[in-house]
Amino acid sequence: MNVDHRFTQTQHQYAADDLETMREARRYQDHVFELLRPHIGTSVLEVGCGIGTSSLRFADIAERLVCIEPNLNCASRAHAALDGHPKISLRTCHLEECDREELVQQRFDTIICVNVLEHIEDDVRALRLFRELVAPTGGHVLIFVPAVQAAYGPLDAALGHHRRYAKRTLRAAFNAAGLETTTLRYTNPIGLLGWMYNAHISRTTEHTSGQVKLFEQFVAPWALPLDRMVAPPLGLSLFAVGRARVHVA
Repeated sequence: MNVDHRFTQTQHQYAADDLETMREARRYQDHVFELLRPHIGTSVLEVGCGIGTSSLRFADIAERLVCIEPNLNCASRAHAALDGHPKISLRTCHLEECDREELVQQRFDTIICVNVLEHIEDDVRALRLFRELVAPTGGHVLIFVPAVQAAYGPLDAALGHHRRYAKRTLRAAFNAAGLETTTLRYTNPIGLLGWMYNAHISRTTEHTSGQVKLFEQFVAPWALPLDRMVAPPLGLSLFAVGRARVHVA
C-alpha cells in the first residue's frame, strides 16, 4: 500500500529504519562524502543528521560540528552514535525552532544538508535561513538532493519527499534565497535507472537490503569512481555548493 509521509515524516520510525538500510551502502556513502569533503570547513552545521551516519566523518575534518535532527526516532540513534564526542553537539528539533541569533553567533563556515532539502515544503525559505547562518565571506552551503522529477514515485512519497530537482530548479531556489551557485553537478546515473524502475514498475515504497547489496557489489566499485572523475549529464542526485551573495554598494 502506498504511503505519503510528506507532512508526517518526523513522527515515524520509517525514516530511521530506511537510514539503517542505507547505512549498508558504504561505497555510496563514501562517494557522497568525497563530493562534500573539499568544501567542508572548520565550523560546521549539519541540518538533518539522520542517525549520524556521516556526522563522525564530518567531525574528523571540522573543529566543531553542530547537528540538528527533528525526527525523534532518528535522533535517538544519532545520540547513541554521537554523544560524548568532544567536537559534536546534537539538537533534537527543527532548524527554525533554534535560537537564530545564537546560531548566527557561532559563525559557521559550512552548512551541510544531505538528502534533506527535498523534505522541506518551503525549500527557498530554508535556503534563506542557511544564507543567514553561514559566514558571509568564505562560507559555503552544501546541498545534496534527489534529482529528476520524472523519477518521483511511491518511494519518494513514503520517504517524505516534496519534490525532486533539476539543475534549473535548484539553481532558481539558490538565486531566490540569495545564494550564488559555485558548483552544480549530477551524480549516480545508474542509480537513476534503478530508481525509475522502482517508481514506475515495481512501485516499491522502501529501500531493500537486496537492492543495496546489488548496487554495492556490482555497480559502486567502478561507476562511482568514474562519476567523480567525469560528471554525468544526468543522475539520481544533484550536488550543489552555494555561498552568500555579497552586495557591493
